[in-house]
Amino acid sequence: MGENSCLEALGKGMVLAFLLVVLPWYLVYHNWDRINDWYAGVSSLPVFSEMEGNFKNGAALVGDVFAQKLAAYYQSKDSMSIQDMAIKRQGLSNRPGYRNSPFFWDRQHIEKELLSKFSAGKRRRMGYFLDYIDQYRDVAVMEMQQFKVPASVTLAQGLLESGAGRSELTTKTNNHFGIKCLKKSSWLDDGLIANADFSYHDLAIGCMQFSDDNDYDRFQMYETPANSFRHHSLLLDNRRYNWIKKYQIGETYAIDRLLYGRNEVPYYAAWAVGLKSSGYATSKRYAEKLTMIIETYQLWKIDYEFIINTI
Repeated sequence: MGENSCLEALGKGMVLAFLLVVLPWYLVYHNWDRINDWYAGVSSLPVFSEMEGNFKNGAALVGDVFAQKLAAYYQSKDSMSIQDMAIKRQGLSNRPGYRNSPFFWDRQHIEKELLSKFSAGKRRRMGYFLDYIDQYRDVAVMEMQQFKVPASVTLAQGLLESGAGRSELTTKTNNHFGIKCLKKSSWLDDGLIANADFSYHDLAIGCMQFSDDNDYDRFQMYETPANSFRHHSLLLDNRRYNWIKKYQIGETYAIDRLLYGRNEVPYYAAWAVGLKSSGYATSKRYAEKLTMIIETYQLWKIDYEFIINTI
């Protein structure tokens, strides 16, 4: 009788241990990315919850032609204006069969796909994201042409940092990338902080106070969004970030951390990890946010479109 009681108690203990320890650990382990994304705000964005794997590298799409075009792009130094870029793109889009190209970014196709996957709340925010992409894609491509920063990465950062152009900071300052003013060397931490204690870039027109990491943060103000995009390009061209340019459009790369369970990722995800590791943002899931924006809205196709059709 005593032996049966011990076995019964042991059985109950094992069941309780499974329910209270093993099962919760298993669920947390297998949903760690989802938990982190919820905590960091990724899940609130109108994006997918995991990498879709719809990226195709250049060789898979057009073989040697892509390699030749890519080499020409990285060697080129010419730059078109935003207006010329838009005219060129419009002409290309009128070619027969062009919209069926695997490297053409088509809003209608993406919108139709996302409508079937998103909730009502995400659908509304999806519209804001698509409007932003439509409005600024030519600006981003022009910057990509000159500074070799993928338009997909620029657009994803702009979407995230500006709330798809709708944040108070962006609407008041045309600052699309959260670029801050710098404290002058003469600044003293005496509690009396003024705009005069901060310096701003030649492309900016002043500084404005917005609370970010600190109540006294000052952000660059720009006369036009284009100036904000250009300052962003110049920022990524400096020593702190320009090493990331080794990740070339159309390739996949090994990274030194896991991103949604992967350590070999498309170039844009490698860029996202590089930006985070170089200190562009404080958000722990910054790389995940950028990657999911690009994956969801297939922004890599905008990079491809330019390489294949205009170089």
